Amino acid sequence: MTSPSPPLSVCMIVKNEASNLCGMLESIRTFADEIVVVDTGSTDNTADLARRYTRCIYTYPWHDDFAAARNFSLDKARGSYCLWLDADDRIDAVNGAKINALKKHFDGLKAFAFELQDFRNGSLFRSLLQVRCIPNRKDVRFRGRVHESIDWDAIREAIKVVHVDIAIRHHGYDDPALVAKKAARNLRLLHMEQQAGRDDATLHYYLALSYDHLGISRAAAEHMARAINRMERERFSAGAPRSEKLSDFWVDALLYLAKSMITEGKKREALRCVVKLRCAELQDSPSLFRLADLYQDLGEHREALRLLARVDPQKRASSFFPTPPLTTTHVVSRTAFSLLVLGLREEALHCIESLPDQTLQKDVWQAVGLLAGDRGHDALVHEAFGRALRFGELTAKAWDQWGVAWKRAGKRHKAEVCWRKALLLDSDLESARIHLANMLWDVGRTAEAYEMFKSLVDNGCQKVPVLLAFAILAAERGHESALGRVREALEVWLQNNTASPHHDLTLREGIFGKLAHVLEREQKIHLAKIAQRLALRETSKPISRQTAAPSRAS
Repeated sequence: MTSPSPPLSVCMIVKNEASNLCGMLESIRTFADEIVVVDTGSTDNTADLARRYTRCIYTYPWHDDFAAARNFSLDKARGSYCLWLDADDRIDAVNGAKINALKKHFDGLKAFAFELQDFRNGSLFRSLLQVRCIPNRKDVRFRGRVHESIDWDAIREAIKVVHVDIAIRHHGYDDPALVAKKAARNLRLLHMEQQAGRDDATLHYYLALSYDHLGISRAAAEHMARAINRMERERFSAGAPRSEKLSDFWVDALLYLAKSMITEGKKREALRCVVKLRCAELQDSPSLFRLADLYQDLGEHREALRLLARVDPQKRASSFFPTPPLTTTHVVSRTAFSLLVLGLREEALHCIESLPDQTLQKDVWQAVGLLAGDRGHDALVHEAFGRALRFGELTAKAWDQWGVAWKRAGKRHKAEVCWRKALLLDSDLESARIHLANMLWDVGRTAEAYEMFKSLVDNGCQKVPVLLAFAILAAERGHESALGRVREALEVWLQNNTASPHHDLTLREGIFGKLAHVLEREQKIHLAKIAQRLALRETSKPISRQTAAPSRAS
């Protein structure tokens, strides 16, 4: 007589997760009726640790395909439902109890979307809905080498997606260097999908995000535009679960592309996206807030205020795309900023001073200063940070932005003081380190600049202006090992940035020569000239010590 199936199998794929696995498995013991662990090639003691919790441990050769590995774990599961998790996920006791209560709704015809909370350095960074609990049916499987998701088109018997009040905490993105490494890996896997003939909206959406993480903004915008085009075609033919998800992604894609177009100075293209968003009649607070941000970028502050009046930070809306937390500080600071730009000073001051405590008022003034700095309102930067300072110490980001405003005003000494204060508060704040390094180079303090750029590269900074600056200074000093590190980093960047077929770079060129061609095509002429100087050095010609510092990296 066969034993009855357990209600819930927790299915995981892992590789070298010894530091994470026990915390994960401890957090699921109260509700997991079966634990299935699929190891895709660990070289540490991951498998030994897993054996403390389950006998269902399997080895699966890694084939650059997350969906294939996930589907293998589903094949091994005996539960009537499967909950898929990662080693850096955590589920607390309250949500564990909710999962136990959910089991009575396991009828094979529903899939359950949980809230995935992305925590970074101990704080909630963003959250999204994700279908995590699925019926264990042969037709319910994943697709996609990376960013794998349920293949809704393959499901024979309809499944209803139910949003439930259950949260998973994810901790996989605390290390910025690891984020960049994952983005490069994801890009490689997405290109494999593309080369195999895949050309859907989701693919281009994730290609855009991967390029964005790597700082390759033009390619990111191109793929996001393609994603929008395909979403607008696919939404009308997709089934209910996929159609709902596509609608969420369509809004996010338009908001992203509009912001990108504004950054590139393409106001007309940005306005096309904004018109589509207005026609969509957005209702959720996060999307309204982001649309208000676009209107502020465009200088349309009255329209921004109209939208901000509809934003309720207490009203959380779940979505299938990542959404940062929205607070009263966010809404009040945006409102005060637009009022101040419009000259409605008394209204702005009343808006801020009506907040219940001085900590909130300080936070709002700092946020106003950051908004003003991003948009070039330097007089407002000085006022806002000066007012915030009366309530207590500024954040590292505020000191960094204040330094930028002083630099624009020609007050280099004051700028340096601000950036050094920022780095005292947060030694890992990359933007402050970049700003200070560039200024030191500008004023001829090259030894200090070299050490600052070196620390950036040592900490994993992959920004091309930083790498070029470090390369120039290293070349002047004859530091060949440092130049070798830069070449390796730029080779990875070039592989990511030249994957599309229209890039035809001859193998006879050195890394800096190839980079110069790419930068010229992207119309980054100043950076291209620096790369050309380094390319000349590769052909044994001396490098000039008069090279200007690269443009400020963002």
